[in-house]
Amino acid sequence: MALLSRYNPWSALTDLESQMDQLMKGVFRGGVGAEQASKAWTPAVDVFSRDSDLVIRAELPGVDPAKDIDITVTDGVLRIRGQRQFEQRDEGANYFRMETSYGAFERSIPLPDGVNIDDIKAAHKHGVLEVVVPGAAQIAPAKRIPVELDEGGGQQTIEAQAAGSPKAGAGAEGEAGPSGTEGA
Repeated sequence: MALLSRYNPWSALTDLESQMDQLMKGVFRGGVGAEQASKAWTPAVDVFSRDSDLVIRAELPGVDPAKDIDITVTDGVLRIRGQRQFEQRDEGANYFRMETSYGAFERSIPLPDGVNIDDIKAAHKHGVLEVVVPGAAQIAPAKRIPVELDEGGGQQTIEAQAAGSPKAGAGAEGEAGPSGTEGA
């Protein structure tokens, strides 16, 4: 079944205008490679405790730690700043897709009060930066936070633990369990 549509003599001109807009955007932004290079890049960061230390591990492949990474502590916040430089591509290679991001990055990790910033150590190995804050995991203990539920008639309180204990919300005697019923 063929559908009839009215001929619009301006449609070809509109399509041409759209294509020219796309072309000009690419030219003034420096082309597709430079557009990809200017995208924001944020490295993956893991923050965990090991013994009594707080460990921050950042994946920074392709970053020279000697000249492209800056680690500072200001007002109780650890900042990891740096830049992954755009590499000149081999003109002889035929790239079909470039997804590697380049550019400046910054990650901020709040530190607990009482941290001695002179004891903080950083090491870089195989593209992974590891910053160790000694004793910081001991300083910030887990705290139980009560969660109030309002299920229609009355309010009930369950306990949730910030550190993610397996007993969180398990329903101790006299407390409401995860289903909102009284514990046994």
